[in-house]
Amino acid sequence: MLLFLILVISFALQFFLPWWIVAPVSFGLAAWHGRTGSNAFWAGFAGVGLGWLLLSTFIHVRTEGILTEKVIKLFSLPHPTLLLLITALIGGLVGGVCAWSGYCCRQLT
Repeated sequence: MLLFLILVISFALQFFLPWWIVAPVSFGLAAWHGRTGSNAFWAGFAGVGLGWLLLSTFIHVRTEGILTEKVIKLFSLPHPTLLLLITALIGGLVGGVCAWSGYCCRQLT
């Protein structure tokens, strides 16, 4: 349930707010609904990572790979898929660490 909430809310808010909105969303939802620290981390990681993977894949397909090709040349990456996976990994780490932090803050009270 936590994974689904993080995925849907952060995915929807990213269209209107800055990218870092995933951090307070993950933090707040995990503080409210997290069961364990590892559950909160993996729900945040998967929720935000999957959302970013879907969004970056949508942008890649929508622009027919033009933007992705320019970015992989900038970072000297061999394939566009690697860029999409790195994007998902970075988003997942942000979401996971923030969700884990939210859970830990709830345990302090």
